[in-house]
Amino acid sequence: MIIQLFVTFVCALILFKAFGVYRKKEVRFFTFFIWSLFWILAIILVWQPDLTNYLARFLQVTRGVDAVFYLAFTLLFYLIFRLMVRIERLDQEITSLVKDLALLERKVHECNKKNFL
Repeated sequence: MIIQLFVTFVCALILFKAFGVYRKKEVRFFTFFIWSLFWILAIILVWQPDLTNYLARFLQVTRGVDAVFYLAFTLLFYLIFRLMVRIERLDQEITSLVKDLALLERKVHECNKKNFL
């Protein structure tokens, strides 16, 4: 019972934090909505753990906890993959911007040098 209260409290804090981030327009509504659904589902599953047994039967796994673990593990690796792709893309964009900025600064410096002479 104590763990259920603790997890509910933590999930509620995260929900409030997510709402604050959304209100500041730091994330889109879709992102806020998906994360809110996730945390609400977590609260429901904490208080109704037998619901995971339906998922386990659907996935043909023996225990509900195992089904949740397998899905969470898979989802985490997918999210890590997406983050790595996004980081790589940002790295390439930053490299391109730095190159363009360096070339622009060189042109400005050459123009200033010509005007000075």
